[in-house]
Amino acid sequence: MKMTKGMRRFLGVLFVLYIAALVYGLLFAPQFGRTTEVPHGVNLLPFAEIKRFWKGPESLGSQLFWWNVIGNIVVFLPMGFFVAILVQRRFYGAFAVAVTYIASVCAEILQYVLRVGSFDIDDVILNTLGGVFGVLIAAAVRKSRSGGARKRKK
Repeated sequence: MKMTKGMRRFLGVLFVLYIAALVYGLLFAPQFGRTTEVPHGVNLLPFAEIKRFWKGPESLGSQLFWWNVIGNIVVFLPMGFFVAILVQRRFYGAFAVAVTYIASVCAEILQYVLRVGSFDIDDVILNTLGGVFGVLIAAAVRKSRSGGARKRKK
């Protein structure tokens, strides 16, 4: 997909603003519980927290479910989208998912080290899933833009 220089610059600025908001929300925002009083721990058992939120008192109808499960997916969806749109490489989707995964692991480690949250492997799984959804949206955008360009040339 070819983008104009101005479009790339605009999307680049949006990506930087998104990263700044993400860092603030994940590490510093007291409204998201980012204080040193937050319980501090490690969960390395995949799907343990997801299962708790799915089956426990904080299930589908609760606000906690939406914030923890759906929120983790939605918050990292733009990362997958922006990386997949801005990167000009053959395997842009795999690259974008890898970047999302690495960013998520780094965020979890920083939350633990800075004592503003726990390291939770489920968050990494959900964040990476959000990146995958972002890549799928980017792929659809790329396809529609390249398909439209081909139709005009005929």
